[in-house]
Amino acid sequence: MALRRGFKTEANATSREIRAELGLANDAPLCPFVTAKHLEVEVVKLSAFTAQHPEAVDYLIGSMGQTEFSAITVCIGTQRVVIYNDGHSPARCAANIMHELSHLLLLHPPHPLCGENGKRHFDASLEDEANWLGPALLVSDEAAVAVAKRNIALSSAANEYGVSRQLMQMRLNVTGAHRRASRAA
Repeated sequence: MALRRGFKTEANATSREIRAELGLANDAPLCPFVTAKHLEVEVVKLSAFTAQHPEAVDYLIGSMGQTEFSAITVCIGTQRVVIYNDGHSPARCAANIMHELSHLLLLHPPHPLCGENGKRHFDASLEDEANWLGPALLVSDEAAVAVAKRNIALSSAANEYGVSRQLMQMRLNVTGAHRRASRAA
């Protein structure tokens, strides 16, 4: 993942800006549903489409199809709607939704689902940016350092921020939170 120069600093600034707009401290948990509402993005569970497509929804929400669909942003006119797989754990749903909101915050242009050749549209550089910003929104730099300073168990920190243990560990690692906390002590 080669992010453009300065991107990580911009991601941290975006995380702080969103929290400030919502009246939250820089180290506060950031709910993806509250963030979506603030950004005027509708969020819809995949299970809401069960009546229209029962077999497809049951498959994607079930264990066999969970790796095939996490979330997608669709544009209906000027309105963006995030549809997420509510068959995933709440922590994974949070990460999936925040990933989609990251595309919006980064002003990534909407693309058709499939290209001219019928293959799914995929831009690795845009996905890399959203893959970085999403977790940075959920667990800000300040949050990671606060967790390290409090020296709380990884699972407790993950629960507090509504994320998976893996996402919390990744944010602690990439922010150098433990090193920064020990220097501040």
